[in-house]
Amino acid sequence: VAVTGVVDSSQICLRSGGKVGDALFVTGRLGGSLGGRHLNFVPRIFEARWLSENFPVHAMMDLSDGLGADLPRLAHASKVGFEIDDKKLPRNAGCSIDQAINDGEDFELLFAISPRQAERLKKEWCKKFPGLPLTEIGRLTKKSKIKNRKFRGFVHFK
Repeated sequence: VAVTGVVDSSQICLRSGGKVGDALFVTGRLGGSLGGRHLNFVPRIFEARWLSENFPVHAMMDLSDGLGADLPRLAHASKVGFEIDDKKLPRNAGCSIDQAINDGEDFELLFAISPRQAERLKKEWCKKFPGLPLTEIGRLTKKSKIKNRKFRGFVHFK
């Protein structure tokens, strides 16, 4: 299945705009797609539009292939590295950290925003989307500090 569309140039947010020092956020909870969770999800279209209309989001994408595949893609497109705090990853019940990073098909948003905007974002998010978690999981860096971890996610055609 393929879907095409048009985005107003004032609302577009690419993967390539991340900056060193940006805070990294994810919506919802991660992991569990291999148990069938991927068949019942809500695309975060409304939330993405709200973010781009109300905050200077530097880079954003959905987590279709898992944090382990998509975060390195965002960092590569932005020509930066990243670091995350495993303990902060918002996981679905019964999911390990490895599953939260690599299962894929989470369909949540991953985005980078200036740390100066982070506290205001958290407060406004809670008011606008009280039932949807928003978690700061790390930051963009000059060079990735991920070592000895298999950041793989789902890689097509491999």
